[in-house]
Amino acid sequence: MAKTKNAGLYASIALAVVAVIVVIVGIVIMNNNKNTEPAGDEYEIIEPAEPEDTSNYETVDEIIELGDYDGMKELSKAIQNGEATGKIVQITGKVSHPMTSYSIVQENADGTEKIGTQFVIEGAEESDYPQDEDLITITGEVVEKESLYFVIQTTPEYIKIQ
Repeated sequence: MAKTKNAGLYASIALAVVAVIVVIVGIVIMNNNKNTEPAGDEYEIIEPAEPEDTSNYETVDEIIELGDYDGMKELSKAIQNGEATGKIVQITGKVSHPMTSYSIVQENADGTEKIGTQFVIEGAEESDYPQDEDLITITGEVVEKESLYFVIQTTPEYIKIQ
């Protein structure tokens, strides 16, 4: 008789364990179904995001006119400190191309000091850049090209030789 009582107890425990497992598996399946996309024709087609248009510099945050040495000095300092990143700037100044990089430069009133900021023309070849000492107006975005290396990035249509 004792074996029969224990067999019933064991069967009840086994049934309870199976019931708990079934409940846990059901919960897991329900949660997995919440995180999956619908089946069949219920799929939502997600198009890849369009790349950001970097050639749209119509809204200018800061303008530096030719001869505004102090404005260029402040802007250059903000760019070097990473405080101008994302700003759209328009600068009229002279091109400086002493070696491999191009900068737009302003002189102080008596011509004894110069300050400038490097610029990059996206998709341009070396021959597409303006010549050293050309007077230009450039409109572009201040970007971080590499860690702590900031430039004004533009496209060819936003470089105007004066």
